Amino acid sequence: MSDHVHGGATQTDEERARAVREQLKSVHAFDLAYEMAISLVSFGYQKMGLTEETRELLDLGDARLAIELLRAVTETLDTQQAAAPTRDLHATLAQMQLSYASAVEAIGAAAAPPRPETPAAEEVAPAKPAARKPVTKKAAPRKTASKKTSPGKAAPKKAAPKKPRGGAPPAG
Repeated sequence: MSDHVHGGATQTDEERARAVREQLKSVHAFDLAYEMAISLVSFGYQKMGLTEETRELLDLGDARLAIELLRAVTETLDTQQAAAPTRDLHATLAQMQLSYASAVEAIGAAAAPPRPETPAAEEVAPAKPAARKPVTKKAAPRKTASKKTSPGKAAPKKAAPKKPRGGAPPAG
């Protein structure tokens, strides 16, 4: 185990692990996801290259991915909390989408990454199940013996008719 000097005292790996566990008791996934959303906003705007300072960071593919991730995180957070904590994220997401469109327009459509073949979730109409046709099973073709017989071989015998169950003699 290694020892590190922290504030004049040495702390073992085990003590640091215990301190991290104590910190995790007060952290909630909602808070972590919200902070991640804020990071995506900052990252996405930087990658849009909208200002002189950020022009060198321009990467519309990264910007678009940041927007899609922000949308997904926001939707997930909506299912966990009342709308109030994420209302500002929705407004920011809408503004980012408009800014992205402006950035694409300013650069020209040729610089924008191609749209995926599948539409985004909000553009997809819910799939309706296809009407099912009743399935009818066709009888498998019966294999019949060839009428031609080899010399020296007798033709196969026909199977005798089945007797009805219950011991009753066949009619006829």
